[in-house]
Parts: sequence; structure tokens; C-alpha cells
Amino acid sequence: MPALDETRDNRIRVAPSAPLELMWVLHFAQASHEHEGAFAFLESIRRTLGPELARLRGDDMTRYSTELIVLAHRSGTMLDLDLRRFFARIDGVATDPAEIPSLLSESPEELEVTRARLTRLRTEPAMRKRYIELLTQIWSAVESSWEEEGRAAVIAEAQRWKRALDDGVAYRQLLGMQSLWAGRPQVDASADAAAEEGRLILTPCWFGGKIHVIELDGTVYAGQGIRHDEPSYRKVAAEISASIKALADPTRLAILLRLAREPASVTEIARQFHLSQPTVSAHVQVLRESGLLEEKTVGRSAKLSANEEGLRRLFSEAQESLVRVFRS
Repeated sequence: MPALDETRDNRIRVAPSAPLELMWVLHFAQASHEHEGAFAFLESIRRTLGPELARLRGDDMTRYSTELIVLAHRSGTMLDLDLRRFFARIDGVATDPAEIPSLLSESPEELEVTRARLTRLRTEPAMRKRYIELLTQIWSAVESSWEEEGRAAVIAEAQRWKRALDDGVAYRQLLGMQSLWAGRPQVDASADAAAEEGRLILTPCWFGGKIHVIELDGTVYAGQGIRHDEPSYRKVAAEISASIKALADPTRLAILLRLAREPASVTEIARQFHLSQPTVSAHVQVLRESGLLEEKTVGRSAKLSANEEGLRRLFSEAQESLVRVFRS
């Protein structure tokens, strides 16, 4: 069924998306911590299907599913409110040899992972078959929550977001974000350009977390989860630990300090620290996910530099989370 999508004078559109819901469920399926509260029912998926999904993909980019969004984009189902058409078309679009969309929201490493996963889906029938089976199993496990509560909730939230936009609320204010993605100014630039061109689509999500931003050939999908329950102590602890773990490893911290002085590529860092490139890439990924790095493409390589604002934000958010518990 096509998604709710009413035409308004405001050039920013608001529309829920079932493929983005599935993307978030896959994100939580590969989390490293237990799920509680509103997302407790996802814990069984994390334990039973998450590890198999990670093994099938065969790379270190956990909690990352942009290949799924590319498949939804190719199948014309990004703004569907259920996944029937997506699952009916996924096998066909997975074998499409076309180049991937622009994906300006992704880092060079993420682009390579997305391209590699799509290549495997296209060229390895057994892998493609099991991937589709896993997606079907995972969605079947959450579909009742979506049909009984989620769909109506995101439709109502979409109407609220539309009214706020019509009243002149800026889209970043609506999302509660000064910057959509710390350390990636190109994401904000893409979203702003898309908003001016009428190609920004805000997507409230039932299964969503803090923020998602994906650019697909000029169209930007940006949104977040609509459930903001008071976090449990264990969840607060897990979130704080995850946010500051980037600084817990001496080698990773040394790499950050090196990049605070002068930009460098992964190859240059590996050479200076006498480490393998995969090891450096793993450390860089953790730093990037914490918003501590900025990237600029120079020729064929990406130059990394430390993001001072991201470092300040990391400590500020960790402190606020802790203090909020004390105030409660």
C-alpha cells in the first residue's frame, strides 16, 4: 500500500516508510547490548537472528543496512507503508547490475561496504536467498507491532510534523538537531539543498532511534524514532558506555590525537603506527560513529581529521545523560 503523502505548500514532505522501519529493526538486531522497555521485544531477534545476519554479510560494519535501502529505492517502495511490494520485487532488483545511487550521506568506507554487499547479492544466489529469508523472518517477528500500533502512530506523527512545518518550524528544530550528523557537514549540506529543491522527505519511525539520514540521487530521507520513553538505568549505562568507548582504547585515542594535529589517510596512519589497514579502519569506524572524525576526499583517498566539536559534544551528552539520572 502506498504511503500517506498529502501535498502541501511547504516544500518538505513528510511520509512514513516501511523499508526504513525494517532498516532500524536490523540496526537493533545487531546491537551489542540488551534491549529493554519499548524495544524489549526485539531482544529475541537480536539473540537469534542478529548473529546469523552478521555472519551472512561477512564484514565488520554491524548496525549498517544501506544496501537494504538501495534495494527499496530500486524497487520503488521507499514510501510504502508495508513491505509486500518490497518482498515481491527484492529478488529482481538484487540482481540489477546498475551502479548504486549517489549516497552522499555515506562515508567512503560505507560506500565500499554497500557496493560489496550489493555485488554479493547480485552474484551469489545462495547468499541472496538466505538474505531475503532473514529479512522476511525479522520483519515477520515485528509485523504485528507495526500493524497493531506502529503504522497508525507514525501516520499521526507525520500529520503533526506537517502541521509544525506549515507553522514555520524549521526541519532541524522539528527533529531537535542542530546538526543532523556530527562530523559530516556534507550531510547537512545535502539535506539543506534537498529542502530547497523539494526533495527532502522527513520520515517518522516506530522502530527508529535518534536520527537517520540517507541521500539517494538528490533525495534525502531524514527522520527519527517517535518513542522517547524515559530510559532504564541499564539502557542509560549502555548508551553512555557506547558513546565513550571510542576513547577507551589507547591505540584509538592515539590515532585521534594524531588526527587532531594534522589530517591523514588510513594508509598513512597504518604506516605511522605500524598497524594493518583493517585494524586502523576498525578504529576509524568507531571514532567516526562517535562523531569524532571528519572526512574529506582528496583525489582517490579520504583524508581524516579530528572533530573538536564532536569531542565536546560526546562529553557533553554523556554528562547530561548521567546528570539526568541524578535529577530524576
